[in-house]
Amino acid sequence: MQTAPTKSTHNRFAAIMLFFLLACRFFVMPCTAAELPRTGQRSCFDQEGAVIDHAGTGQDGELQAGAVWPDPRFADNGDGTVTDRLTGLMWLQDGECLGKVSWQGAMDAAAGGGGAEQRGGCQGLAAYSDWLVPEIGQLEMLFNAEEASAAGWLNKHRFKNVQAAGYWSRTTGPNPYRVWSFHFDSGTVGLTGKVDGNYCLLVRQPPPSAEESAVPAAAPSAGDRFVDHGDGTVTDRQSGLMWLKDGACLGDASWQDALQAVHDFNADPQRYGCQGLRADYRDWSLPNRHELRSIIDHGHDLPALTPGHPFAGLDSRYWTSTTTAGRPAAAFHLLLSSGELQPGDKKGMHGVWPVRPATGRPDRHRIKERELAAGVMKDPFLLEPIGGSRAIGWPVKRFTDHGDGTLTDNITGLMWLNDGACFLPESWENAGKAIDILNAAPDRLKCARYNAAYQDWQLPDITVLRDLLDGAAGEPAAWLNSQGATDVIARDYWVRNNNPLNLYFAWAVNLRQGTPRNYPMSFELHLWPVRLPEAVVPVMATPAIRANGKEGKVTVQKGEEMLLSAAITDVSGAAPALFRIWYTAADGNPRWLTREGEWVKEEADLYRGNLFVLEDTPVFRGDTTELQPGEYPFFFTILPEAGPDGAAPQPFLAELTVTVAEADAPPEQ
Repeated sequence: MQTAPTKSTHNRFAAIMLFFLLACRFFVMPCTAAELPRTGQRSCFDQEGAVIDHAGTGQDGELQAGAVWPDPRFADNGDGTVTDRLTGLMWLQDGECLGKVSWQGAMDAAAGGGGAEQRGGCQGLAAYSDWLVPEIGQLEMLFNAEEASAAGWLNKHRFKNVQAAGYWSRTTGPNPYRVWSFHFDSGTVGLTGKVDGNYCLLVRQPPPSAEESAVPAAAPSAGDRFVDHGDGTVTDRQSGLMWLKDGACLGDASWQDALQAVHDFNADPQRYGCQGLRADYRDWSLPNRHELRSIIDHGHDLPALTPGHPFAGLDSRYWTSTTTAGRPAAAFHLLLSSGELQPGDKKGMHGVWPVRPATGRPDRHRIKERELAAGVMKDPFLLEPIGGSRAIGWPVKRFTDHGDGTLTDNITGLMWLNDGACFLPESWENAGKAIDILNAAPDRLKCARYNAAYQDWQLPDITVLRDLLDGAAGEPAAWLNSQGATDVIARDYWVRNNNPLNLYFAWAVNLRQGTPRNYPMSFELHLWPVRLPEAVVPVMATPAIRANGKEGKVTVQKGEEMLLSAAITDVSGAAPALFRIWYTAADGNPRWLTREGEWVKEEADLYRGNLFVLEDTPVFRGDTTELQPGEYPFFFTILPEAGPDGAAPQPFLAELTVTVAEADAPPEQ
């Protein structure tokens, strides 16, 4: 039987930090809490789930609050176990070998029970006698909020067979028949009946030294845990986080509005009338998933807080700033009644409860990709994405902007005027005359940025405009403006269709609600002209693929970061096509890039849809650690689908040669 392996200084320090964190959380010994780790999320998203620039968003991906992860995060001990260098915990490497068991079955397996076949199938299980079913907080720390597949990420970082499913913790809930579980498919933290079936990932906790030892205390009182400062703020000793005492003064909001509410609160804390608030901090944020979950008392519910807590006006649900990477139109929110954490549609209305570090927010720069690549040790995975697997969604926007005041709908191929407020409101009978002016003398209208000379603009029919709005998220006018249009107004716009049952009425579409309405033709409503697709022309597209911003040929050192980006120009029209990116590996076989951002041996489509103009858009970020020195051809191909005559047009191909050179030898010490 082996004893605990000797730890490096780094791992020892991490273990000490973890011990104090867990002692504060679960045993509530009086101490200064260690900093919560980061969630791993580095990307930022809008309410519809599109990736956006992080600056000024206030999202988890911008602030990245918490302790920085070591690089690499995990170490393979070579005996069927993995050590987490962030926490110092040792985990069983195989996440499936114990099978799906009841909670008691998991506890028995940790205690040495289970059949010989079960235990024999778990390499590393017999090497130690102090395995435990993990606490729920320990399981949560394995979650990488940047990843669309948290289980897949662990399996590419030393673990094996971790399932996209629920895993048991040993933390019981207020109902003795229910236990806390963590779900690696969705990031959900929930309560599960003990007789249900879940997987189990066992853990070993490094024994504390004499100076670290502490006897678990009785359940804490709220006075031991929370410090009410008498100025409208409360500090949680366990996490070192400060919360507003009034949990309702910022109200309920959608996710995007919740982020904005905290931004506005920082600008003027008194505008919200928070109960008893006299403090004047300006570094509040919407909590990330670790921060919001840290306030929960797992043994209580209704609410899931330590009894006697000092908070007032609590809501039933609260937003986190952490987007659900696998479904980025959703974000995690907390059910305060039970303490459970779930994904929820960002348009939902939940509470806003700001938080800040009690000692002040550190002046810490956001982690950049090159900083992540600077570690001496690298995870040996072929072209492993540094930024995490991310589903690739093309087109990035619904419209292609031609720079001449016109937009092409990437789905239908229809061209729209960029300016949705070019015309003054007109009656339906005068609408055609106004558009005739656009066709004959556009300078008279002074439409924003319009300098083209098309002469076939017309009113859209009701089907065309409603088809455009089928993809709208939220208010149609606001969505259209977010997709590239300008000054589209949340009012009614005329369409071509009159009412055959009443010759004095015609149809319009309301861009606040997205619904058709019938109006007298004498009413003055807005106009937004459209051009129908051009006559059929030969399919044309010019793809480009770049590595680190260079086309043709690029040389990188072994282990250096590589950013692949794609662009498309000279598009003839909205012809349907397949889009693929692949490279030829050292074994001579291709590796295809999937929509989830992973390289696979099976042929895969990156996108299927109409041709569109694509600005230089990153589709993959990874390193070349395991690529042997040599040349690797990369390809970006567009395969137009067969036209009406059944003949498939010629594919369009861009090629890039990446030369991997030996890394420079490290300087002598």
